[in-house]
Amino acid sequence: MSTSRSFSKRDRVARFRVLLVIAILAVTVTACNGSGTYQLSISSTSGGSVTSPGEDVFTYDAGTVVELVATPDDGYEFQTWTGDTRDITDPNSASTNITINGAYSITAEFEEEGGPSPSQPY
Repeated sequence: MSTSRSFSKRDRVARFRVLLVIAILAVTVTACNGSGTYQLSISSTSGGSVTSPGEDVFTYDAGTVVELVATPDDGYEFQTWTGDTRDITDPNSASTNITINGAYSITAEFEEEGGPSPSQPY
């Protein structure tokens, strides 16, 4: 009878180990598929603002495409998006998109119209 009992104890331990490995693999596959939520922090320099989605810290699911719209104040023009721009469709466009694949901090940069040029600094 002790043989039967130890076999059943070994069997339970083996089953537990298999289930544990399956659970770990499931968590790993989920993490590798880019699931989860990430923060997008948006700000702007003086001379304008981000009107879509706004200026704040936002939380999005992985894979979400977020519209970015930077609007200059009178006398200013949009220059570029700076910061974590790797997933912005066109960092040089005031109206563009970002695909959320991680955490980002981006800034809309504005400059006075007729600002300095390389040949004519202030």
